[in-house]
Amino acid sequence: MVETLTKFKIYPQQPQIYNNPKNTEKKRYFKKVGYGITVPETAINGTYIDKNCPFTGSVRLYGKFVKAEVLKMKQIRTIICIKKYFFYVKKYKRYERRQKKFAVHLPPCFEGLVNVGDIVNCALVRPLSKTKRFVVVGVENKIVPEKKYKTLEDL
Repeated sequence: MVETLTKFKIYPQQPQIYNNPKNTEKKRYFKKVGYGITVPETAINGTYIDKNCPFTGSVRLYGKFVKAEVLKMKQIRTIICIKKYFFYVKKYKRYERRQKKFAVHLPPCFEGLVNVGDIVNCALVRPLSKTKRFVVVGVENKIVPEKKYKTLEDL
């Protein structure tokens, strides 16, 4: 936990709002991104500062959305997602399975809500780094199937 705090600024502020030090009431900037996406409560009530967050930062969405599965969560504010799809091969008149891995920015408003195996909605934004072009805008938790058969412990 100490390593993650030292990487970011000590006194971060939202550049869109001037918080008067004499005023005890703090204001928080957030925006509706459109496209039918709801703003999470953690973005409205949170205290985090992230300039690459689509809800509280200065990043715009470009209108291309992808649903992908979370594969790895080993980096700070970055997750690796995988998109699986079918590709039609004309020569053999059949479909083949293909997959694409890509890096996605995970805003702090979704930290703790995303786990490996979950389905996330990603939106295209300007390049955030060498490999990151997408940002998470929604989360669908993984559905665990029910047990069909009784085990020895159930008997």
